[in-house]
This record gives sequence, C-alpha cells and structure tokens, in this order.
Amino acid sequence: MDIKEQLEPAPSLGLCGRTADLVADEGLLCDRRLRTAIAMKGFINQIHRGAQQRSSLSRSVQRSLSRGEPAFLRRLSVAGANTLSDRRLLWALVAILAVARVLADLPVFMPAGADVYGFIGIGHRALSNPGAIYPEAAAQIEQGFVFVTLYPPTQLLVAAAYALLPGSAGAPLWVATDIVAAIAALAILLRFIARFHPAAPPVFCLVVVCFTPLFEEIRLGQRGGVLLLFGVGAMVLVGTRPVASGLLAGLATALKFYPGAMVLGVHPKRHWTFVASLLITAAVAIGVSFIPFGSPLFYLTRILLPSLTWQNSGPHDCFQNSTQLLYARVLDGEPYGVINRAGVWHQVTFDSWHFHLLATALGYMTIAVVIAATVWAVWRSGAAQPYSLALCFSLGTLIPGEVFTYQFLPMLPILLIVFMKTLQLHKFGTVLALSAALWILIASPCALPLPSLWTVAALAIFGLSVRLATLFRPEASQAGPMDTRGDLPQSPD
Repeated sequence: MDIKEQLEPAPSLGLCGRTADLVADEGLLCDRRLRTAIAMKGFINQIHRGAQQRSSLSRSVQRSLSRGEPAFLRRLSVAGANTLSDRRLLWALVAILAVARVLADLPVFMPAGADVYGFIGIGHRALSNPGAIYPEAAAQIEQGFVFVTLYPPTQLLVAAAYALLPGSAGAPLWVATDIVAAIAALAILLRFIARFHPAAPPVFCLVVVCFTPLFEEIRLGQRGGVLLLFGVGAMVLVGTRPVASGLLAGLATALKFYPGAMVLGVHPKRHWTFVASLLITAAVAIGVSFIPFGSPLFYLTRILLPSLTWQNSGPHDCFQNSTQLLYARVLDGEPYGVINRAGVWHQVTFDSWHFHLLATALGYMTIAVVIAATVWAVWRSGAAQPYSLALCFSLGTLIPGEVFTYQFLPMLPILLIVFMKTLQLHKFGTVLALSAALWILIASPCALPLPSLWTVAALAIFGLSVRLATLFRPEASQAGPMDTRGDLPQSPD
C-alpha cells in the first residue's frame, strides 16, 4: 500500500477528512502532516534506491551465504564485491599503476635498437631501390641469416611514406601515430562494451594499464596500434556496416596477415558481404603494393614460407615465445638467452628432458585444437559480436612460430570483452582467473622462471574465452540486459 494512503485516514475518523465540523487550525495541521509524510516517503525512497545500488554487487554473495559456502570464500566474495563497486578506489588504482607504468617505461622508451628505426630504415631503401629488397632477403635466408626483411609490401609503403619526412622526424612521428591509433581503438572498445555500470570504465582502464604487451608495442614503435584500430573498428561495425567492417579488416590483413583469421568469426550466410569485402580489400591492397617490389610468388616461396616455423626464426631469447616454443622448452630442453645484471647474455635451459617428437607433436596439436576451438566457440556464441571477431583476432598470438612481447597485443580485445562480460554477470571466479593470467603478463618474460609462462597465460585467456562463448549469444544478452542506472544484472545460478 502506498505510504500516502497509509497516512491519510478515512473521512469517518474526522481527523483529516473534509467534514463540515473541521476547524481551520486542525485542517492546517493535517495538511502539514500530509506534506511531511510525502517528503519522508521521497527521502525513504532515495535511501532505498541508494541501498539497492550499493548492494547490487552483493546479490551473488547473498546467494553464496544461503548455499552454505566456506567462510573464507564468503569473505573473499564480499571483499571483491566491495572493491568492484568502489569507483574512487578503482580510479585511484588506475592512477597509481599508470604513474608506475610511465616511470618504468619512460627510461626505455624508443631505445637505440628500437624496431621503429629499422622500420624507417627499410623505408629509405624502399625509396632508393625497392626492387632489391626481397631478393637480398631471400639470399640471406638461403645463407642461414634469420634477421632479414619479412615485411609485407604494404608495410614497406607505409615505411617509405614516413621516411620522406625531413631529418629524423619519421621515427617519432610513426610512434605518435601508433599511440594515437591504440588510444582510439581502446576508446571505441570502452564505449562499446563498458557502459553497463559506473565501475566498468575504471576496471577497463585497470586491465589496459596492466597489459604489458601494449606498452612494449608503443615503446618499440611497432605497427600493432594501427592493427588494433582496424581490428576493433571491424568488430564494432560488422553488425551494422559489414562492408565497411570488411574494409577495415582487409586493410589490417594487408599490413599483417593474421587479421585475415576474422573471416572465421562471422556467419557465412548472414555476413557474406563482410567476408567478400575483407578478401577483396586485402587482395587489392597487397597486389597493388607489390608493383614496385617484385613478384608476390617470389615473396611467398622464397621469404614467407621458409620463415614460418620457429626452428628457422633464429636464436631464441627470453623475449621470444610461441605455442611451439612452450613445448620445446619444457619437453625438449630448448635453450634460450637471458641477460644478467652485467648486461651479458647467456644460454639457459628449463630442464634436461629431450622429447623432441613429443614436443613437436604437442605444439602442432595445440595449434590445431586452438583453431578448431575458435570455430566451435564462434558457432556456440551465434557469431556474437564483438566477441567472435576478437577471438579470431587473438589467433595472431597463438598461431605464429615466433612471438615477441609486443605480438601478444592481439589478446587484448578478447581479454577486455570477456573480462567485462564476466564482471557484468558477477562471475567472480572467472574474473579472478583472468586476473591471474593478466598478473603473469605484467612482468617481463625474462623476469619469470620460464619465459613461456606468457604463452601459458595467453592460452588460459583463450581457453576461458572459449568456455564462456554461450554468454554472448543474443538470447543470453537479452536475459541479462545492461542497466544504465548503475545496477549490474544478475548471473544465472
């Protein structure tokens, strides 16, 4: 019953009824009482709404109490719920970690051997003698050299454009371009997936600040920021503008081939225009860019294919990882270089086992399972976006035979998408597991007992993402819609 109805007595009582024998003073007093009651009702409703918002993260905790879960799990759930609902604390953590990140990375920002200088250098060669680049690289590969030019011709054209800048302006300007592209990609993704709760944006930023591969990409001047922008743009546009989405994905594929795996992330009948747009854009961009550099067939057979396996990628150090190297180091005694405090590199091994055939078989088997799991998860999710394209985008980390620290960047979109979804649905166990994988990626791989723990973390993120595919189905999203008023939807039991 409404509180106004409770406080307003019936006319027969004579206390506030409109009867002829009411005196003016009594009527004035009753009117004041009624106004006070209405004001109190509004105040109580405000308190109630505030209590609902504060307790929105605690409903799953209440269910755990009713199920009789262990006390330490209840305390952990309460602590997690309180932390994730405190925006000021989360933003403070973001600020502290951002300052720590800047202090750690600024002294090594664009070091003397940064990749951006080689990128601009090959741009100068593309301007002076473009036809000699790939033949020289093929000759070096045949002689056993491994650190050769493997850039697709589209990257050579971009490098040539920045090499035209006067003096040494090309390198810092490219790094600035990469930074702006990465920020734009993350801003788009933040707006697309992190609007369901006021605490979501700081959690999103916290994950980004802790993701070391992003900052390795930026400080070395790689091309991942631009690829991230094209990839995220494709993810958010595929549902409404599939042709434009395919155009962006095709440009990313032309720059670095792995974004082409996004053709696996859509329904072939509903989004055939996306697939066609991607393939046509990539083919035209790559074909045209080969004109000044020679034959595409020469590049494929003499440069790209001989360099695909990790065995031909050169001596490996602790900054290099891959799915195959994980098994080679654990099961086959594969050595890797580490650097001591004196700055001297030396070779170490993780163990003395030498199961070469087993390590090789498990490496290729894992890659096959990853590809099959990607297709299966896309099907289970109903080709939901941006989840499906982000999952396919992450194959750029898990499939290649040689993966440097910055090449773990393709894992970031799927990590953010799944992290925010599990937070929205109060699946704190999965949030904790993803946080553990992120914790591994905070440290340099050279600071870990085994550098390939980075690969383990990436595989864990991928595995959790595949396991939760059904959460992204359209009917599942409709069952737990986003509440823009501040309350998080409930996770199904």
